[in-house]
Amino acid sequence: MDEMRELWARTNPVFNTAKTTLMDFCLFGDEDARLLADRLGLRTDSVMGESEQKVVFGAANVTVIEARYRAMNNLIRATGIGTVVDLPCGYTPRALNEMFRDTHYIGCDLPAVIDALAPVMEELLRERGITRKEFHSVDATNYPSLRQALNTVQGELCVTTEGLIMYLSDSELRELCANIRAVLKEFGGCWLAHDPESSPMTMGIMKAMVGEEALRTMLAGWKAFSDKSDLPTRSTELNVMNVSALDYEAGVARLKDFLRSVGLRAERVPIARCMPQLNSAANLPAQTREALTRAIGPVCVWQMTVDPDYREAEADFSSEHFGVEVKVRGGAMDIALRGRLDSITAPEFLAAYERAAAEAAPERIAIDASALEYLSSAGLRVLFILIKQVGAGHLTVTGQNQTVREILEQTGFSEML
Repeated sequence: MDEMRELWARTNPVFNTAKTTLMDFCLFGDEDARLLADRLGLRTDSVMGESEQKVVFGAANVTVIEARYRAMNNLIRATGIGTVVDLPCGYTPRALNEMFRDTHYIGCDLPAVIDALAPVMEELLRERGITRKEFHSVDATNYPSLRQALNTVQGELCVTTEGLIMYLSDSELRELCANIRAVLKEFGGCWLAHDPESSPMTMGIMKAMVGEEALRTMLAGWKAFSDKSDLPTRSTELNVMNVSALDYEAGVARLKDFLRSVGLRAERVPIARCMPQLNSAANLPAQTREALTRAIGPVCVWQMTVDPDYREAEADFSSEHFGVEVKVRGGAMDIALRGRLDSITAPEFLAAYERAAAEAAPERIAIDASALEYLSSAGLRVLFILIKQVGAGHLTVTGQNQTVREILEQTGFSEML
């Protein structure tokens, strides 16, 4: 299991942000978060270094996290839907919140998170006599893994996403939207996403609390997170589902067009309708609290439902099981990939490569992608590990379909192959 955890961490390092978010919950005084962190054995100094704490654990960032979480809780409750699909659930204590005691709660995240979270959370839930709570390993871009997590569902779903969309490429976002649309079409309900307007909200709170240095502070925070990536390209550029605070109206229009193209209708719900009380702002001067209210109020959560007039061909969710075959001949390694290479399957790919490389380190690698259906950022991360081993220009990918080819081109990987 330790070996598997190490593979999960290397192929999906972004899961570590779930730990930093839990620390933010502790800092704004959430008692359930403190209890959960204690049971998980997490401490602030065990999650990230002191220099990063100055950025990530600053007062403004804690307020952003608290406002997002509490507003989302209020909106989930307001839908009146009895099943909440928390995607990703991270290490947040939502399942323990009394507001959702009678809710069928389904926490979904990558295996690295669920492996640590589920046994601890299930113990805490038993102690409180809370039932109808489940936790499942899910890659949001992998429909079979998402659908399997819903096998016990009866009735409508309220799907929530917080802290997910910003990490996905546009191709992954199309997969995510198709998957959520499919489950909403089957069960009914809605999708609540705060992420699209995280940038305007963060900017507003930064301005209210730290003044004109807001942009510099926010960019420093983005850099702290992007530096965790071991992919070759790093950028603070927002994807199509993130609305920039610096180009707000155009971003909203662009996102509406995108959602229409994937068969979703959207309503923007101002947080002012469900303005939460913020522990992190309780001791601020009255003038600053008023500025915070003005900054947060107009920011919207996006509530999405299935567009019944969408007439394009439905996505094909049938997929072969992932497979990887590795052959070594002299200094050459041949790898054949089949199915979907995503957050769930990337560790298997990396493990197969490293077992073969331990016996004979390759000088060049040839990947046959003719049966590869899809490639996510976790798969790209493994490819980059391989490129670093043999050097740029010594890894080839052949036979890729149009989807995989476009992903390689858009992310700059084609230039290294």
